[in-house]
Amino acid sequence: MLSVILAAIGAYVIIHSSDEKDEPKRVIDVSGQYAVVVRPARESLNAVKPSEASLRSWLDTQDLTAEKKEELIARWNATMEETIRTIDEGDKNGTATYRIELGPKGKQYVKFVSDENFITREQIRNHAEILPPYCLGCDCKLLPKQPWENPSKSGWKAVVPSHGSHYDVPDWRQLA
Repeated sequence: MLSVILAAIGAYVIIHSSDEKDEPKRVIDVSGQYAVVVRPARESLNAVKPSEASLRSWLDTQDLTAEKKEELIARWNATMEETIRTIDEGDKNGTATYRIELGPKGKQYVKFVSDENFITREQIRNHAEILPPYCLGCDCKLLPKQPWENPSKSGWKAVVPSHGSHYDVPDWRQLA
């Protein structure tokens, strides 16, 4: 009788300890002095970027063909996915700084960042609005910043807010 009770207790302990091992490992971002659990990139971006329904609603007010509207939405979604993928990969391999590659169109309307600027993971966590896409037709990309890359003699410069904690991110309600 005692052996049956001990076997049952052992089975219970084994079953419950295996449940704890199955929990996925949380991605940790070391920021300053403390390590914190990172908010997923998709969640951060979805909180600040317009929904597809909002994009469609605004595009319906523009004089564009249905094909052009679909092309702009597809490009927006592709840029969102590429940005999310870049951040997720960076979280896995420990990337702490990123840069925005401005395309020819982006250089005309994105003024808060230049080729010499970098963005930290902490800024991304707190201000996901600074990530591309910025408007429909945006050709900007988020890339990990490599230490050996240096676009100018003065070196890399941090992106800083222009008004308190506000960044001059372009309004998404425009066409690139």
